Amino acid sequence: MGYMLMVGRCCACGRMMTFNPYLVPSVKGEPVCRECVEAHNRVRRERGLPEFQIPAGAYEAAEEG
Repeated sequence: MGYMLMVGRCCACGRMMTFNPYLVPSVKGEPVCRECVEAHNRVRRERGLPEFQIPAGAYEAAEEG
């Protein structure tokens, strides 16, 4: 059994990040970093909109297979 961890850039801010490709929040298939999701959620709260949930393990290694 092995683990995998993807490395890529956030589509919103361009920062490098590691993530689980199956769980990471994305926009049109491009990953979004935790900081950008949290910043967007602050704006959504101010507007009375529901927040986007970050799945547990979204920025951690995934089991291979």
